[in-house]
Amino acid sequence: MCRIITVANQKGGVTKTTICQHLSCILAEQGRRVLCVDFDPQTNLSATLLPDGQAPTLDVSGVIAKLLDDQDLPAPSTYIQRCGKVDLIPGSKSLAKLETSLLTEMGTERFLQEILSPLRPHYDYIIIDTNRAASPLMTNALTAADSVLIPICPEFYSTEGLSDLIASVLKNRRRLNPAIQFEGIVFSRCNLRTNLYRTTRTNVEAAFQDEIRVFRTAIPETVKVGDAISRGLTVMEYAPDSKASIAYRAFAKELISYVESTPAQRSTLHVLPGGGVCRAG
Repeated sequence: MCRIITVANQKGGVTKTTICQHLSCILAEQGRRVLCVDFDPQTNLSATLLPDGQAPTLDVSGVIAKLLDDQDLPAPSTYIQRCGKVDLIPGSKSLAKLETSLLTEMGTERFLQEILSPLRPHYDYIIIDTNRAASPLMTNALTAADSVLIPICPEFYSTEGLSDLIASVLKNRRRLNPAIQFEGIVFSRCNLRTNLYRTTRTNVEAAFQDEIRVFRTAIPETVKVGDAISRGLTVMEYAPDSKASIAYRAFAKELISYVESTPAQRSTLHVLPGGGVCRAG
């Protein structure tokens, strides 16, 4: 059964794209059929995954433009690119220009869902990279997803940013996608030896205890990840024995274990008037 996972956080700099890239490559390496969707107008995932010189015939903004014109979906072969062991629906900077139409046109919240639903039988995982803003693009990414994976960095205001995103997910569940779940929270860019990491992790676990899974594995901050990406590689290819490589593999193993043996957690959190989050009861 296919799992569509949206990787989201309304804060920038939390390595959403890097996690999409590395998680997808490890899943594919382990025999899973994986499709990545670059739904961020910055198109960093496409730049990372697409081979040099390979320009897509059609990208996700082109497909959405056809839906806005009430045209039929084009054949998947026209917009899905093969990138090594991973398939990709490339992004486009034109996504940003489509946001006004997505905001004003009727029924556009389900466009990405309409694109991905026919592809479910062909993949085990569909991983969606998102922009950081609360926007029509984010609404589409949440509406299309089975679950949300939330990367965060150890900062004093991490729980505040988390609450905003969680409130968005809960509103989406109530209004558009009643099946959406929380896949979990993964810490990234961490110095595991610092009090800041330990304190932030303790605070996050306390704030969302028994409601949202916090992955045991944390991804350490290291220059090797950036060096790998600059060479068009994953850190597993560039520095297979590095702490980051080991951590990404451990995180992927943990996620696979959860996804393929247990359901995503059904949180009982609710949105308060004014946008806060609380537990039921």
